[in-house]
Amino acid sequence: LWNWLGEFVLDDEELRPAKDSEWRTTIGEFVEGLLTQDKYYSTVMPRLPMSTKRQLEAKLAPIAQCRKRTKANKDLLELYREEGVKVEANAGGEWKRGVTVELMENAPSRMKVLVRWEDDTEEEVHLGRVILSDSRYTNYAPRPARGRSRSRSPRDGVDWARTKGRSDKELVDEMRRADRDKAVCASGKEYARKPVGYKAACALPREQGAASHRLMEEETFVPMKQSSRRRSPSPSRNEDFRKAPSAEHQARMQQLFEKYGMAKSSDAASTRADIDAPDVMRFG
Repeated sequence: LWNWLGEFVLDDEELRPAKDSEWRTTIGEFVEGLLTQDKYYSTVMPRLPMSTKRQLEAKLAPIAQCRKRTKANKDLLELYREEGVKVEANAGGEWKRGVTVELMENAPSRMKVLVRWEDDTEEEVHLGRVILSDSRYTNYAPRPARGRSRSRSPRDGVDWARTKGRSDKELVDEMRRADRDKAVCASGKEYARKPVGYKAACALPREQGAASHRLMEEETFVPMKQSSRRRSPSPSRNEDFRKAPSAEHQARMQQLFEKYGMAKSSDAASTRADIDAPDVMRFG
């Protein structure tokens, strides 16, 4: 990871992470957040192995001091453009003495100084890892910019262009101590903080642009249209309708009853008269 992203950790070019976001940061701070944080907005990042994480901590611990030193050294660029200026540079966590050869300005947001060490080897070092040690420029102060007055004393009282600051080991220990304090809660007993699960992370609010918000609305929108079909009648109405015979059916049944019912009744009456009537014999 460091081989890919380490070049951009000290990049001070401004960046707006989202299209509709008012919050601005730098490319270096954005890359540092990708390397140190567990989530990117609401997306859980893959967990790094402990050995890789400790190596990144050792690389990232001095970054805050390097950013301050970069800002201070940008006021002294005319000195670093000169050849033979005595400097000290941090290479691999150790401060070494050397002299300037050239100021490399091909990338203005991450300028480097070509330093020649005491053993006549040369190396490119980021501007934030170089301090001025030449006694000729001990009291040198840059010219104030037009329209504003520049104070020679820094706000925090430290001249980062000539100060090494705290050692890398102290900064690494402080970072790891802060991570341990962050991993526990401070109320009551110090229990381990429960990690955020996948579903809980998906439910967290996140910043969305107008296009993403519109796309989500289109995918989840359900039209509320009234149905034009009529409701089917209730079962009780259907049963009543089925039970009531039509007038045509009633007329047809009346005709059948008159045709066959009356004839059958007359035949039955004549048959009953023939059979049931007794024979009467009269004598005398």
